[in-house]
Amino acid sequence: RTKDLIIRSGHNIDPAMIENAMSTHPAVALAAAVGMPDAYAGELPVCYVELRPGAEASEEDLQAHAQSTIDERPAWPKRIHVIDTIPLTTVGKIYKPSLRCDAARTRVSDLLRDELNLPDASVDVLDGGARGMRVSVTLGGADRSSIRDVEKSLSAYLFESSVKAP
Repeated sequence: RTKDLIIRSGHNIDPAMIENAMSTHPAVALAAAVGMPDAYAGELPVCYVELRPGAEASEEDLQAHAQSTIDERPAWPKRIHVIDTIPLTTVGKIYKPSLRCDAARTRVSDLLRDELNLPDASVDVLDGGARGMRVSVTLGGADRSSIRDVEKSLSAYLFESSVKAP
C-alpha cells in the first residue's frame, strides 16, 4: 500500500484522489494512477484509463476533466494513457506494478529517443529489486559509445538500472 503513494518532490499524492476524479468522466470505465519516474521530482502522477464500450475521449478532454476535478495541482496527471484493458489481479483489483513498469518504460524510452538521440535502444522494466524496479537498456551496436551517457542519465532516477550494447 505504501508504494501506491505517488511522491512528487516530497508531496504525497494519494492515487485514489486521481482515480476517483477520472472515474467521474462519462467515458471512463476504470482509472488507475501510478507514479512515473522523474529525475527531478522523484515521481510524477500518470493515469491509465479504460473507456466504456463504445465511448470515445481524447487525452486533451481527459486532461481538462482531471484539471477541473482534482483540487491539488501537483496531483494533475502529467500524462493520461487510454488503454484497452486495465490489468487486474485474480480477485479483481487493479494490478499497479505492471502499470508502474509501463510508465517507467515510457519515460526511459522518451529519454533515450528525445534527449539522447538513441531511437534504436530497447528498454526492459521488471518490478522488484532493492529499489523497487529494475530498468535494463540495450543499445544498438553502433551506439556502444553512448553507454556512459545513458548510465549517467539513468543514475538521476530512483530505480536500479543497467546498460549494455551487443
